[in-house]
Amino acid sequence: MAIHQLYHVFKDWRKLFFFFGCSLTVLMMVNIYLDYLLTQLQSSSFYFSESLLFSSFWLLFTPLLCVQFYLIKKTKNLTLGLLIISSAIVAHLTIYPIFIWFLSKIFYDHTFPYGQTFSFGITAYLIKTVLVYSSSFIIFTILKNKVQTHQPAPEETTKQNTITSMVVSEVNHKKIVIEVCDIFYFSANSPYINIHHRSKKYLHSDTLKSLETQLSSDQFVRIHKSHIVNIHHIISYQSRQNGDYDITLSDDTILRVSRNYAKDFKSKLESLHLTSK
Repeated sequence: MAIHQLYHVFKDWRKLFFFFGCSLTVLMMVNIYLDYLLTQLQSSSFYFSESLLFSSFWLLFTPLLCVQFYLIKKTKNLTLGLLIISSAIVAHLTIYPIFIWFLSKIFYDHTFPYGQTFSFGITAYLIKTVLVYSSSFIIFTILKNKVQTHQPAPEETTKQNTITSMVVSEVNHKKIVIEVCDIFYFSANSPYINIHHRSKKYLHSDTLKSLETQLSSDQFVRIHKSHIVNIHHIISYQSRQNGDYDITLSDDTILRVSRNYAKDFKSKLESLHLTSK
């Protein structure tokens, strides 16, 4: 469950960007502190502005890792995965000196040339860059595979939720089982619902909204806020020329299809029966 939740955090780009931004900002601060300690050990001068500028290397991971994760979700090929890692590493080390040159050009008296910064990036950050992109690729691939392995197929979930029979009460409080396929339609009768069965009408303690999630969408369709109908018992339907429809069931019952449900109704009916002009 924890893996599933973590994966869905990564699926949200805003959460993903925020997570990387915070993590890499901390790494950037740590890098500046290490620079300070190194100057103290070497008895040299520490310039916070320059340390801050060159530590911006870590901030570039945020957008590039987001792009990497997006591409990982789209591919299952290991060769393409290795190409994604290699491209991310090359892009990072190439963009970094451009980024430093641009910032120093705007905010600093001295502009740091591209070649000098590129050499510095290769020397100081190559191994770290390879480790970050490689490990993140492995971690996210494992998370994705774990979720896909444990996630039930949509068809399986639907089957688990679908009912084929119902227990109803007779007048003498006798409980009987009726088959869902023999039900013509359900109608609202707050706080209950009416079950219009081929034999008689039953009262049931439930709501149409709750019942709708338990019925097979291949067999039943919502036609009105007060009605759910069995598609297999519909023998005709006719437009009212205002977006609504009248349907006739096999027991000669006529019901109205509200315009709010008309599109879904026609789609399901036409998918079940061959239609012609």
